Amino acid sequence: MEPGSTIIAVRSQRVLCGEEIRPAVIIIKEGKIESILPDSEDSAHAAATVLDVGNNVVMPGVVDCHVHVNEPGRGTWEGFWTATRAAAAGGVTTIVDMPLNSIPPTTTLGNFHEKLQASAGKCFVDTAFWGGAIPGNQRELRPMLQAGVAGFKCFLIHSGVDEFPHFHAERETQLSTADREDPHEYLTFLRSRPDIMELEAIHTVTQLCLQYQVRCHIVHLSSAQSLSLIRAARQAGAPLTVETTHHYLNLSAEEIPARATQFKCCPPIRDIANQELLWSALKSGDIDMVVSDHSPCTPDLKVLDTGDFMQAWGGISSLQFGTLVLYQSAHSNTLTLV
Repeated sequence: MEPGSTIIAVRSQRVLCGEEIRPAVIIIKEGKIESILPDSEDSAHAAATVLDVGNNVVMPGVVDCHVHVNEPGRGTWEGFWTATRAAAAGGVTTIVDMPLNSIPPTTTLGNFHEKLQASAGKCFVDTAFWGGAIPGNQRELRPMLQAGVAGFKCFLIHSGVDEFPHFHAERETQLSTADREDPHEYLTFLRSRPDIMELEAIHTVTQLCLQYQVRCHIVHLSSAQSLSLIRAARQAGAPLTVETTHHYLNLSAEEIPARATQFKCCPPIRDIANQELLWSALKSGDIDMVVSDHSPCTPDLKVLDTGDFMQAWGGISSLQFGTLVLYQSAHSNTLTLV
């Protein structure tokens, strides 16, 4: 190591190395990991500033591939400066920004360049970007892919913002009685977004995935009823992956009070029995990953003053706390790091 260089040694009795947890010392030089050594090799970090974290787990940073940063255009909802700092505070070292709810959305090469310009100099963690597939932008997909987007997101139902239109492949089966029920009760909103909506959308995606053998990823799975479709498609050879979120694994419809619109998200948080099935699917590998679906907005859009679930913005902010929540809840559900 060069004289005068900045060297830090992080020592822990629990370092996640591959598929085992063991005592180790991580040597960091000029901000980059140079080596991971057995804790017994004290001489290896003699010139370093040693940070001994005892029995705390040291592990690779988390990748959160579903984050709505909303800049440019809706920076008052959330911008890169605050979102990526929150990610870093929560142990997330890479985020992938969704193509909405920024204005303009990331649906053209020009819009992608605007997004890159808006994020320049504001990111405290590694940041990648999804592009958007909407009706009529087919010619933009290849240029965006060549420019570096990670993939493309599309909706089979209204996205929640008019500037990101959806493909009409899903039957919207909102219950007609919802209009006559109390909008301040969470169950009114839940009944307006029944499992069948998600089931039909996933059926469409799995069939297309099998037919064209193109990699597909199902975002924010909330309904365990769709798991049988996912298993069958994979067994038939579909290159399919699926995610769920912290809030579907840790919150349940039975616990959401009236007027508590901060709990509204789309798809909705379902009942405790559904939650238990999601945990089982995560344990078995039927669900590949857990993401935040961090979707902030300004407080007025949550209509906290009226508590109307049918009018409130559907999104939950959890980027800073998701890793900790998942770690604690996974432990109680007998999941371990390895």
